[in-house]
Amino acid sequence: MESRITPPRGRPGRPGKYFDPVILARIKNLTLLARHVVEGLMAGLHRSSLHGLSVEFSEHRPYAPGDELRRIDWKLFARQDRYYVKEYEAETNLRALIFLDSSGSMGYSGGGVTKLEYGSFIAASLSYLMLLQRDAVGLVTMGGEGLRVLAPRSNPNHLRAIITELEGLKPEGRTDIPAALEEVARKLHRRGLFIIISDFIDDPEFVERGFKHLQHRKNDIMAFHIADREEIDFPFSKVTLFRDMEEELEVTTDPRGIRREYRAAVDEHLRRIKAFCHAHFADYDLFFTDEPLHRSLVRYLARRGYSG
Repeated sequence: MESRITPPRGRPGRPGKYFDPVILARIKNLTLLARHVVEGLMAGLHRSSLHGLSVEFSEHRPYAPGDELRRIDWKLFARQDRYYVKEYEAETNLRALIFLDSSGSMGYSGGGVTKLEYGSFIAASLSYLMLLQRDAVGLVTMGGEGLRVLAPRSNPNHLRAIITELEGLKPEGRTDIPAALEEVARKLHRRGLFIIISDFIDDPEFVERGFKHLQHRKNDIMAFHIADREEIDFPFSKVTLFRDMEEELEVTTDPRGIRREYRAAVDEHLRRIKAFCHAHFADYDLFFTDEPLHRSLVRYLARRGYSG
């Protein structure tokens, strides 16, 4: 939904400087933004013991600058003439994939940050946090350019690749969430955590297919539903041109005549999204783009055994 009329916005709350999305948008470098957010959150927290402390060999991955030389598999180097590093279960506590919707509708903004910017803030901050605690994290972007996948890695240098991908995103096209979830999950041989960041502007029954596939494989799922308040509250009061940002459809109407039906349809859509998330044991949370980011990070920390 897009409007050529910018209605007055309500008075914002007072989120801390570490989490205010409008303030964060001024930090153009996502690496610095992620560090800013995570360090603000971690202040005052202490970590409890983490799971996964065995030394069982897990996998090889390509050597990256900064890796310790003692971890290079020299026998494998002798066979392939390339450097590979051994990873162990103790170094890969969790394997997570962040799915970020970059479709056209994610470009909507009622005057603050866009939904895609807000989602990118969450993705960058979670990636930084996971790599900080030596979890393996990957990124899947879903938008006009199709599916782009960065496989999970636990090396701190992997953050560069994730940030580069996020900074290059543009909101365009449509997203096929079920196909994306199914395609990626089918290629993974280990259970993990799937974090889906989207505005879920699609038929809930259609989106649910992807969740069914993940739940069948016994993966953990977290759904971060991103919305602009204008999409929910529909505060428009003048004749307005509305544009579908994915289908390029337009309609001019008096919003006062359709507000009740619109709000009822939105409430029903939200109810159905929440219902199928609950049915498939997925954590669900609705985020508005003018709200501080800490809820998404606190939810992740609680899942990983941190306490304040």
